Amino acid sequence: MVLIIGRGSKDDGTVNLYARIKKHNVINNAVALGIKLSKDDWCFVESVLKKATEAQKNGSTISIRDTLALNLWNIKNGLDAMLNAGTVTIDAAKKYINNILRQDIIKEVEHQKEEAKAKRMTLMGWIEEYIRQCESGERLKQKSTKTITPGTIKSYRTTKAQIEAYQAKRHKIIDFDDVTLDFYDDWRRFFLEKKNKKGEAKPYSPNTIGKHVKNLKIFLYAAKEMKLTTNTEFESSRFSADSVDVENVYLTDERVQEMYETDFEDDKVIERLMRLAPDDEERGYLRDQLTRRTPKLLNEAKDIFTVGCLTGQRVSDYKRINEGMYRTLSDDNDYIYLQQDKTGKWIYIPLDLRVRAILTKYGGRLPRIHDQDLNERIKVIGRLLGWRENAGITERHGMMEVPTQKAFYDCLMTHTARRTFATNAYKHKISLSSIMVITGHSSEKMLRKYLKLDSEERAMLAAAEFAQAKEVRLKVAE
Repeated sequence: MVLIIGRGSKDDGTVNLYARIKKHNVINNAVALGIKLSKDDWCFVESVLKKATEAQKNGSTISIRDTLALNLWNIKNGLDAMLNAGTVTIDAAKKYINNILRQDIIKEVEHQKEEAKAKRMTLMGWIEEYIRQCESGERLKQKSTKTITPGTIKSYRTTKAQIEAYQAKRHKIIDFDDVTLDFYDDWRRFFLEKKNKKGEAKPYSPNTIGKHVKNLKIFLYAAKEMKLTTNTEFESSRFSADSVDVENVYLTDERVQEMYETDFEDDKVIERLMRLAPDDEERGYLRDQLTRRTPKLLNEAKDIFTVGCLTGQRVSDYKRINEGMYRTLSDDNDYIYLQQDKTGKWIYIPLDLRVRAILTKYGGRLPRIHDQDLNERIKVIGRLLGWRENAGITERHGMMEVPTQKAFYDCLMTHTARRTFATNAYKHKISLSSIMVITGHSSEKMLRKYLKLDSEERAMLAAAEFAQAKEVRLKVAE
């Protein structure tokens, strides 16, 4: 017969378990099970095994819920069967015991692995956690004590949505180890395959694609610092956030003034603009736009955009300028005191009389408008004002720069206002450093990208600077 026995340890008062195999005087061995229990635990297990033995003798149903007791019971019954069949040996008994106990260990290890897998941070889980840390203020800007701005967080969420859209389109889940150079190439193709609501091809621009690649790399560098991934393929120079200098337009001072003075709710003004249209087809289009957009909404859009042209701020900032931001400094001049949404910088903007008049018109606060609506309306406004000349814009198609036939009005967008301010200020010989004080640019290199001058304007400015330098030299010589 086989018994599960416990032998007490003198050292710590615990009990070591054995399977005692005994058959008459032929076999009498105790095989160590490698299990150590406290005396109380052994008393419990021993009582369970005794009750099971009694139930077995009586032919009753045996139900053992304790895992260890059940394994010991199976060991006893299995060795009993081997003993009765005459196949039991010490080696065979050890192998049988190990198989039963090992299965239990294997199951526990597998369970632990599954739990660890479930708890392991995935790429998408990390991106969500990273954004949460930015929103809560736990994560700050690199090398700064400033929190991440709402605009940047919005950009992060947009990138997360684009990764999710890619997964849905490609029918696969992207995790840390999947971010390879092959993924990089395919993700860029995904952006170039984009279509509008009508199903027409509308690939994303290199700058938009570059923004999403840049954000993804930010997530991955942070994950690497947290030891969530060992993947370094995203650090390759080929895994780059490419961008191109945008050939954007700007409004001259004259056009800013024209826009400011135009009242689209004045019927006489509308009739004059209609007469300037080149043909009946264009006049029909413009009247349809006036009906759809309404003169009131067009007036609101041109006023908001004019404020942008006269303050040099990003759309997220110039849309919220109000009378509560007015400040009078020691020079007795009035300024707008504003904290930029993207950078968190506090800046003073000289208050243009036209900005004051526009704000007064709306009771001190500009009308609310979504960026997309503003973009659409200022294009219509530019078209109504007759700004139809070819803008001389080139677009990048793959590796090629292709000239387009885009009209000036079609190139207008919310960001044009900021470029307008910077370019006109520079044309008025205001230094780059002074312009940066108002626009909030961190470097002259970044600001120069906003100076959209044509070749004639650049030549005239250069001539003026040379003349000024020559005049200074002459005065010094005298």
